[in-house]
Amino acid sequence: MKNIRWMAAVRGLAVAGMFLYVFSRFVPCSSVDDYPIIDDIDNAWAQALHIAFSRHWQFGQDIVFTYGPWGFLARGYYPTTYPVSVIVWVMLSLVFLCAGWRLACHLSDNRLFSWLWLIGFTGVASIPVGNDFDVRLVAWVVLLLFLHFFVEKGAFTATQAMLVVSLGWLSLVKFTGLMESVLVVALIAVDNIFRHRRFPWIVPLWAASLLGFWVMAGQHLSSFGPYLSNSWQITSGYTEAMMRTGRTETWDVSGFLLLAVLLCTMTGGVAWARLRFWGALPLAGLGGTLFIVFKQGYVRQDRHEVAAVMSLLIISLACLALAGPAKGRKMRQALLLLAGSVLMASSVFGYWLPGNGLWTQWAGTFKPSNLMGPVTGVFTGHLRSDYEKNLATIREEYPVPPMKGGADLYSCFQTILFAHGLPYQPRPVIQSYSAYTPELARLNAAHLQTDRAAGNLLFAIEPIDGRFPALDDGLSWPELLTRYDLRGTSDALGTYLFLSRSAAPREYHLTPLQDTSARWGEPVTPPSATAGPIWVEIEIKKTLIGTVVSALYKPPVLVLTVSLRDNGQQDFRMVPAMARGGFLLSPVIGDNQAFAALASADGQRDLAGQEVMSMTVLADTRSYSTICYQSPMAVRFYRLDFPRQDFRMDWPVKPAEQ
Repeated sequence: MKNIRWMAAVRGLAVAGMFLYVFSRFVPCSSVDDYPIIDDIDNAWAQALHIAFSRHWQFGQDIVFTYGPWGFLARGYYPTTYPVSVIVWVMLSLVFLCAGWRLACHLSDNRLFSWLWLIGFTGVASIPVGNDFDVRLVAWVVLLLFLHFFVEKGAFTATQAMLVVSLGWLSLVKFTGLMESVLVVALIAVDNIFRHRRFPWIVPLWAASLLGFWVMAGQHLSSFGPYLSNSWQITSGYTEAMMRTGRTETWDVSGFLLLAVLLCTMTGGVAWARLRFWGALPLAGLGGTLFIVFKQGYVRQDRHEVAAVMSLLIISLACLALAGPAKGRKMRQALLLLAGSVLMASSVFGYWLPGNGLWTQWAGTFKPSNLMGPVTGVFTGHLRSDYEKNLATIREEYPVPPMKGGADLYSCFQTILFAHGLPYQPRPVIQSYSAYTPELARLNAAHLQTDRAAGNLLFAIEPIDGRFPALDDGLSWPELLTRYDLRGTSDALGTYLFLSRSAAPREYHLTPLQDTSARWGEPVTPPSATAGPIWVEIEIKKTLIGTVVSALYKPPVLVLTVSLRDNGQQDFRMVPAMARGGFLLSPVIGDNQAFAALASADGQRDLAGQEVMSMTVLADTRSYSTICYQSPMAVRFYRLDFPRQDFRMDWPVKPAEQ
């Protein structure tokens, strides 16, 4: 009798510990990454998503970003939305527990092994804190895929139904989650129709949950179409605009692809043994998910790679559970693949997060302070306290002048506005580096022509990745120069320019000057600067090969080299779609002082040295050319005419920096 009671007590503690661990990993409770930090772009857009939800802004119209109306669930702390985040993640954690335990039990009849597997699966799905949401999405998708095809006996079970509803919810957090969900739901629907000969209840359930949670977020059904359209604009333009190459890219990509192929091969073997030709469906789902993960992690090879290898690791754990009943060779293969994924994840963590590696973060998940985080986060108020302290620090470091009415900030550190409690009134594409297609750039420019535009702006030249300075929100520059008045700077250091909406908008004109063409590496001479500021449109079109390369991975980066009158040669990153939409070429406006001089009636002499004498388009390859884009390229020059303001900054104009 004592042994029975003891075993029951142990099982009870194990179950309680599992619940506690899962809740501590998913319920937002960590102060490390849950409040705004000024030097982190991610925290600025995260705060904007919280505000958008609390104010019921319409996604796809009022706000356009890679995240949806429930995007605030991905990260960050905001007092108004925190209770909602806690409630949602408690419910999602319960679904994760149910589905995860079903897959864990498939691994082994030994409940201790199953328990350890679920603890590991949960930990991998939740570290590193703040950058783990893509991994969580993969966990949900893989659970649904593997449960349906390899674990559950029915064509559509209650566990699957809970996963489908939660995936409909998570699909509105990030657009890539919607893509992954559509893929898996479609494959399961095909299996229901053609293998089981049953109605695919998964489709209407997923669609109903998607639209239901859309409405619950305060969104109008009429906004759903623009949301899909504009989200696809951001997704389709991401590769060319945001791609970045790491120093060890060849090795990293090769390692990821090798492990991905081996995981698919092993899964395909299990699928063939169980499903024969129908095994192509789960294999397609796994392959499609791995492809999306690959693109997320290696198009822009920076800390995004961390999420990619953690997704690979969580898929390796799922495949281990899949191989459990087979034992023997399949189990050995799964263990070797899991070991390879762990080694790769450890290496990537060591590179991108030195001093805070995979094992350090893993061990930290078991600290009592982290395990009790959901309780302390809700009842002690330390998150609110940390949040207020950070806002106070930001206010001290970045003072702003008094403002009446709404405010926006160009380019991407909107946390300054939040810290000062200013009424946030953003343009649709909330961060300038993301307006990287002509369509997205026009959304922001058209917004400035409406009454919905903010009355006050903080403006700074802050290009990312060495881009040509005038590319970010380039189509909005003429509107900014004619619809806003320059008032001064936000502080003594001139960190941001302060602009206020003009009572009487001025007009600008683009006067055609010259149509020509450019080939790789051949200098093109723009019209003389005596004609005024020079606007340019460079029509860079992908070839068929370039389209395929962009879809599968990424084409070479393009470089715009300009020769300046006084400052020699400067090399800048050029985004083809941004260049196609048009931007101010000459003079080169490389910092806030130069922008102030451009707007000022007395500032033209200060910009004479920034006149572009010639421009050259290159590919970042050994030959400076590429077959991914057509050559020659059409180039159209215009004169930008606009009334100058009676304002002068008492500082020298610096040369443009790369």
